[in-house]
Amino acid sequence: MTDLVTVFGPEADGHSEVEAARRSGRQFVRSEGQLSVYERARRPTGHVYTAWEAYSAYGIDALEEAVDFGSAILKCKTDAAADALKTRRERLNLSHRDIARATSLPEPLLASAEESPSNVSMVQLQSAAFVLGLDERLLSYDPDSGADSRLAYRLRDLSRKHAHLTWQMTPRTALRFAEAASIIRVQIRLQEWLGIETERHLFATSGFYGSYQRQTWKVGYDLADEARTKLDLGKAPVSSMRELVEHRLGIPVVQVDLGQKIAGATIVTHNDRNEEVRGILLNAAGKNENVWIRRTTLAHELGHLLFDPNERLESVRVDPYEQSEADPETQGFDQVEQRANAFAIAFLAPLDEVRSIASLPFSRSSIVDVMHKFGLSQTAARYHISNAHFRQHELPQFVIREAPADELKAAENFTTDFFPLQGTPVQRRGKFADLVVKAYTEKLISLDTASLYLQCTKEEFSEKVDMLRRLFDLNAKS
Repeated sequence: MTDLVTVFGPEADGHSEVEAARRSGRQFVRSEGQLSVYERARRPTGHVYTAWEAYSAYGIDALEEAVDFGSAILKCKTDAAADALKTRRERLNLSHRDIARATSLPEPLLASAEESPSNVSMVQLQSAAFVLGLDERLLSYDPDSGADSRLAYRLRDLSRKHAHLTWQMTPRTALRFAEAASIIRVQIRLQEWLGIETERHLFATSGFYGSYQRQTWKVGYDLADEARTKLDLGKAPVSSMRELVEHRLGIPVVQVDLGQKIAGATIVTHNDRNEEVRGILLNAAGKNENVWIRRTTLAHELGHLLFDPNERLESVRVDPYEQSEADPETQGFDQVEQRANAFAIAFLAPLDEVRSIASLPFSRSSIVDVMHKFGLSQTAARYHISNAHFRQHELPQFVIREAPADELKAAENFTTDFFPLQGTPVQRRGKFADLVVKAYTEKLISLDTASLYLQCTKEEFSEKVDMLRRLFDLNAKS
C-alpha cells in the first residue's frame, strides 16, 4: 500500500490519494525519459510539474517509484518522442518551417528533435508537440503521445484540393487547427481541475435532421427553442454570445487569423481518457471583425457543437462565410449546415419576437430595429424577417448603413487586443490565458507549465502574472 505522506509530503496526512496530490507542495521534474523529485540544488533542466500535474499525467506508481528510487522511467520505447513528432508532422503534411513559424523554434532544432530528441530541451520538445495537437505531457510516455489520429487524418484530407470548396486548408491553417485542439483539451482540463461548473451537460447530440413531415430548417428552429429553454433565456436577446458560450457553457473559443474565407469551425478531439471534447475555432479576420457577423458565426458553431454527432462533423467542420450567412430556409442539400444555420438565427432572434418587431408593412426601421435589438447583420436580419412572415412578403431594398453599438462590441470583446505578454499568440489569450493564470494561482500547475501554455519565458510570466490577474478580474466585473 502506497504511503501517501512519503510520496506527497506531510500535507497528505489523513487525505485520500487524489486530495493528497492536490494539496502537496512537492514538485517533480520531467526529462524526455524520466520523472524525478524536484530538488532546486541540483538545478534540473527538465520541465517542473506540481505533484497534482505529475499524478494526473503519470499516476501514483510513477510518483512512488520516483520517490523511492530517485527517478521513474517514463519512456515507453526508444525514440518514442522522435517518432511521435515526425509521424504527426507527416500526417499533417507539414514542414519543419511550418512548425518553426508557429513556435519560434529554429528549423534545424526541429529536425534534430526528430532524430536525437535527447539533444533538445524538454520545453522545446513540448512546444513542438503542443502546436502539433499532441498531449505534451505524454510525449514519449504514451506511444502516440496523446495523438488524435482521427483529427490528423481529417485535417490531411481537408488539405487536399476539393473542387467544391471555396476555401483552402493550407499547411499554416492545418497547424492552427491542430494547435486549437491542444488548447481545447487543456482549457477543458483546467476547468475541471478548478471545479468550474458549466451548463454544457444540459445538451446531448441529435441525429435527427428532418423528414418529409419536418423540414431540416424547422428542426434547427426547434433546437434553438430547446436551447433557449434550457438556458432560461426566454425571448430576450442574447446580450453576449462570448459570455454565454465561454462562461455559461464552458466551451473553448479559440480565436486566430484564418484569412478571408473561413468564418469558423467546430473541432472534436479526445482527452487522455479518450473522452470526446469539443471547441470552436473563430476567425479573428475577415467579416467576423463586424461583431454582428461574429455573433452569427458563434451561434452557428454552437449549433454544430451542441447537437451534431461526430459522424456528421468528422472531427472538423469548417464553415466559410458564405455558408454561415446563407438563408436556412432556402439553403441547399447539406442538412448539417442548414440545421446549424436555422439554429443560429432562431437562437439569436426568436421568430415570434422578430415578427412582432418587424410587422407589416415593412419599413427601413423594421430591419434596423431587428439588427440592433438582436445583434444581427443586415443580411441575417432580412432573411429572418422574411422567414418570420412565412416568406409571403418581400422586403423592399432599403439603403442601410448601420454599425453595432459600442456596448455590444464591449460585451463581445474576447480580451485579445491588450495583453501584457506581447509574445503570447492571439489564440492563447482570452479565456485560455485566464484559466492558466487561475490554475497557477491555485498551485495546480507549475510556472514551467504556465509559461509553456502562454508561449513565454518563466521570467516574463512571473513578472506579468499580477497584471494578468488584474486584467481578468477587471473583465470578469465588466
